Amino acid sequence: MYRQRFLYSLYRHTHWVRCAKFSSDGRLIVSCSEDKTIKIWDTTNKQCVNNFSDSVGFANFVDFNPSGTCIASAGSDQTVKVWDVRVNKLLQHYQVHSGGVNCISFHPSGNYLITASSDGTLKILDLLEGRLIYTLQGHTGPVFTVSFSKGGELFASGGADTQVLLWRTNFDELHCKGLNKRNLKRLHFDSPPHLLDIYPRTPHPHEEKVETVEINPKLEVIDLQISTPPVVDILSFDSTTTVSILEQRLTLTEDKLKDCLENQQKLFSAVQQKS
Repeated sequence: MYRQRFLYSLYRHTHWVRCAKFSSDGRLIVSCSEDKTIKIWDTTNKQCVNNFSDSVGFANFVDFNPSGTCIASAGSDQTVKVWDVRVNKLLQHYQVHSGGVNCISFHPSGNYLITASSDGTLKILDLLEGRLIYTLQGHTGPVFTVSFSKGGELFASGGADTQVLLWRTNFDELHCKGLNKRNLKRLHFDSPPHLLDIYPRTPHPHEEKVETVEINPKLEVIDLQISTPPVVDILSFDSTTTVSILEQRLTLTEDKLKDCLENQQKLFSAVQQKS
């Protein structure tokens, strides 16, 4: 019978440790504590190699992005922060919740981050554009956990209301596999900074979609360019079924193209009739 064996302890925190996660290549561990610090540990020499501190609140949850180049933290002070672990730099800082943030999860592409909060909402952040794109309301109390599926097409959330809700995403699957392959080549800790996961060096998948609209379950069109992101409420739905509310994402560009093709078809038909 195989037996588990204790290896070693990492001592540097001075208060309760809330979370600890491995990087994709297993070389690094990130941990967060109520001592208001986030620490990066090298598993080879068993030393703390990076330290991030906050004077306001502590992190409830922390995790690496898929490439292992950045970490994101979920703060008790209602904030979400994204750091580069190689240059020790804060890249993005979000204040989108009205309650403590309990959990986060990176989409496999590394382009999106979902958050779960005690304010009862889930929020989806577009890391490439640096903005909030969705607010999801399905739980009737604090949301404590959320996680994307391996392929990123689904995510599940759990809360104080004793429910586990399953959601379907509408993210760009075409770019996900390519990004995953490229990320595997950038897992070495000593690699030079490469911030593609945060700031794009190539056109963003949504770059051509200047004005985007979202269709919610009630078939009401919501403009994503307004200052307040769309809020999706699923409390009226049966919680035992899969909630699929992010499946249809239309753009005005596509609508204009459709109208153009229809007009061309009408002109072509008219010319044929005259001839």
